[in-house]
Amino acid sequence: MAREVQVLHRDKGGARRVLPAERMRGVPLAEREAVWQPTRHPSQRSIATWWRAATNRRLVGCRSLELLSAAMLLDFHPQVADLRAWSAQLIWRERGRERRLVPDFFVRTASGAMFVVLWPPATGSSDRFERQLEVAREAGAVAGWQLAVPRLPGAVALRNLRWVARRRHPRFGDASVEAVLQAAFAHPLPLREGIETCGVPRELALPRLYHMLWHRRLSTDWAEPLSPASLVGPLAAQAGPDALRSPLVVEEA
Repeated sequence: MAREVQVLHRDKGGARRVLPAERMRGVPLAEREAVWQPTRHPSQRSIATWWRAATNRRLVGCRSLELLSAAMLLDFHPQVADLRAWSAQLIWRERGRERRLVPDFFVRTASGAMFVVLWPPATGSSDRFERQLEVAREAGAVAGWQLAVPRLPGAVALRNLRWVARRRHPRFGDASVEAVLQAAFAHPLPLREGIETCGVPRELALPRLYHMLWHRRLSTDWAEPLSPASLVGPLAAQAGPDALRSPLVVEEA
């Protein structure tokens, strides 16, 4: 490494610990509690908010509305097994001063890969952000993390996903109703037609349909506005915007 990077994090008991980055390999930061939260300055509007993830049933902190959308996309992705916000702080010295960086997310995939995720400034990339990326890159090289930046789909896909996400949690699941809906939409049908002909009351069927769309048991064209005329069915796995299929732009190792 070009510089020594320390990592402030919490151990499994919740105590704060600082370790060199090379000793962080295998530490499950996607499961650990936050070491930092944004504070509201009296002269600024507060933008910090939280996404309640269906993946792990935990709150994921987001310091902007764009990151709230990014958290939703990560929660939607079937290969994301765990995600947390602000669970580590990178500490290093530069030009005689101590510097600190809190990555936006740590993400663990079903295959066990760990991603450290940074969102660029609203004004676009900058020299400061590029230096932060370099520090995260160096730390990741010895800690076993891959560096990634979120990407968002267009406004229509985001709006559709936000609507469906309202029914993402387990309480909206019902195996018997879902089996009926799976049969009703075995071939693509307009949403209204499938709901009205499936034999289940609309007030029971529609929330379960959205739950199935969230969990990718059924699909639709996310790039088109979701409406009663939208085709729903076992559509091709590759259908939809790239950002829904791959919500992170991962830097090659």
